[in-house]
Parts: sequence; C-alpha cells; structure tokens
Amino acid sequence: MKALIIDEPWLGLILSGKKTWEMRKTACHHRGQIALIKKGSGQVVGGAYIAGSLPPLVDLNSYRAAEPKHCIPPGRQAQAFTDGWRTPWVMENGQLLARPVTYAHPFGAVIWVNLEPDVAAAVAAQFGGRSIPEMSQHPAMPALVETTAPTRLDVQPNVIRASSPPAGTVRDVIITGGNLRHNHIYLPLDFFPADAIGGSNKSQTAPRTITVSFLPGGTVQTDIDRTKRILRARAPVGDFLARGFVKEGEAVRITRTSPYAYEFSKVTDV
Repeated sequence: MKALIIDEPWLGLILSGKKTWEMRKTACHHRGQIALIKKGSGQVVGGAYIAGSLPPLVDLNSYRAAEPKHCIPPGRQAQAFTDGWRTPWVMENGQLLARPVTYAHPFGAVIWVNLEPDVAAAVAAQFGGRSIPEMSQHPAMPALVETTAPTRLDVQPNVIRASSPPAGTVRDVIITGGNLRHNHIYLPLDFFPADAIGGSNKSQTAPRTITVSFLPGGTVQTDIDRTKRILRARAPVGDFLARGFVKEGEAVRITRTSPYAYEFSKVTDV
C-alpha cells in the first residue's frame, strides 16, 4: 500500500472532505486507494482515493476561483502559485483512522512511502479488513447544452452508435473503469477522419490532427492512436473526466461539429 505524506492543515481538510484538490508541483500518475501520513508524526492517520491528476492551473485568477477545492486561503495563494504548487491531485473519500498506525519512515522519503505489509494490514483492518473505500458518489451534473442527439441507440460492446439521422454527427461511448484509471476514452474509429488516425507511438502520428473541445474542460489539437483507439493527448481527457465527475458505466457524447472538430460532453439524458 502506498502512503502520501501531507502536512497540516491540509491533511485534516482532506480527511474532513472539505479539501478535494491536493496541490502539488508535478502530476500524479498513481490512481486508487492510498494511506495518508501526517508529516513528521511517524504515523498513518487516514486514507483517501486518488481519482486523477489535472493540468496545472495557468493563472492566479484560476487559482482563486478554485479555492473551494484546494482550500488555500487568499493570503497564501499568490505565493503558492509562484512557488509552483499548481497541479491538482483529485482526492476523494478521505477517512480518518480510529487509531493511528505507526510505521518506520524510510530515509529520504518526502512524498510517498511504500508501507510494510504489516503496517498496510493494520491500516486495512480499520476499514473492515478491506482496502480504503472506493470513490464516493458525486451529485448529478447539470444538463449540458446539446445541438443534436441520436434518435435511436444500438448498444454494441463499449460503443453506442447513433443509427438514424443525424448519424455521423453524434456518438455515445460507455466509460469503463480502465478509462478512468488511465485517462482515455475508447473511440469509434469510423467516426473520425482517416488521416487523423496514426500509429501506436509518437513517431507514427497522423498527417492531420483534430480539434477536441471538452465540456467541461479545455480544447486540444491531437491525433488518434489506432491501436489503442484513444486520443493521443491523455491529460485533457483525464481533466474532462474528473471535472465532469464521469463514473464507470456512464456515457460520454462525442459530437462532430465540423470534419476535423469535435466536442466531448457527459451524457445526462440516457
């Protein structure tokens, strides 16, 4: 079990559920359950779920607007932004242990600690002998504005195809647990221009790119990995899935707005 070292007051805010963005200087590639260590205490005091890592906040206005998520007070935000604490790690389901568990702190560890099996077992035992609980449920997002929608849905493995006009304009795809863990969405390749579909690595990028706008999220120019059937640019996908609170089994709507431009939004009407 991995454990993240966090100082106060941020740790207490995460464990209380008030702080859902842990601001760091680099992206987090780990997903799933972790233990939480109070910095300098030598103890595991709780647990949480890392749901994703978002792109760095680009300006101080964005930083200020995100205060309800990161809980950094206004008087400290400018310095935190200047010092590089701009990348949100999305934290869910923070839970305090009834009894802190002591561990042996490895020399030089400042961010992560890999807990010894006996320590990990003692932590898990306080959660009923299982790992730290999975992601919490989010409230439904407001309906997104859509200009077109399929009139009938034919369910196929992983993809729901629009089978009547405006066929070729809208496709809905089901999100899997693997999509959420790895920041990608499986795509129906026949819905995209052939010259925007490349090979399996960056040396085999396609001749053309498509413009993808995420609602909510940003806009990116990217091509498609034919082998994996995903957008080559993954970070904006992870940002969209996290911001939209998309869960396993829900659908994402892909709307083609022009031959080389698409919008991705969460389906709220099926």
